[in-house]
Amino acid sequence: MTLLGLEPLLVAELGALGVGAGFLAGLLGIGGGMVMVPFLTLILTQRGVSADLAVKMAIATAMATILFTSLSTMRAHHRRGAVRWDIVRGLAPGIVVGGLAAGAGVFALVKGQALALSFAAFVGFSATQMLLARAPKPTRQLPGRAGQAAAGHWRWTRRRSLRGPQKG
Repeated sequence: MTLLGLEPLLVAELGALGVGAGFLAGLLGIGGGMVMVPFLTLILTQRGVSADLAVKMAIATAMATILFTSLSTMRAHHRRGAVRWDIVRGLAPGIVVGGLAAGAGVFALVKGQALALSFAAFVGFSATQMLLARAPKPTRQLPGRAGQAAAGHWRWTRRRSLRGPQKG
């Protein structure tokens, strides 16, 4: 018996993963993808998906969940007047350029193993920052317009590159 074409065990595994990742994200204040990606990669490889593709699929899935949480969070913060739209406007050009560049397939050549190593390095760096309690100083200054656009471009390109090749 299947549920929407999925095996019941797979549905249970994915449900448990979602609950666990959400709980740890709320408890530790980290992105759920940091927990979800390694386990989703494991689940996919156990089901016969090649390791290179499984990593890309796992990261793409984690990135897709960001859309919903980001929109929800932005909406809640906007209602409270806590969104600096002037800063968003500064980041927007870089986000658009980065999204178009990555979406055009520039990063389709990234191999799954390189992606996995990059993800592991990022998680290790984030864990070290949390362990050492290194948070940005609240008194630091924002970069100028060019710096904001570059930061938006880098952030969006990085996110899009983790998704792998896009179907047109």
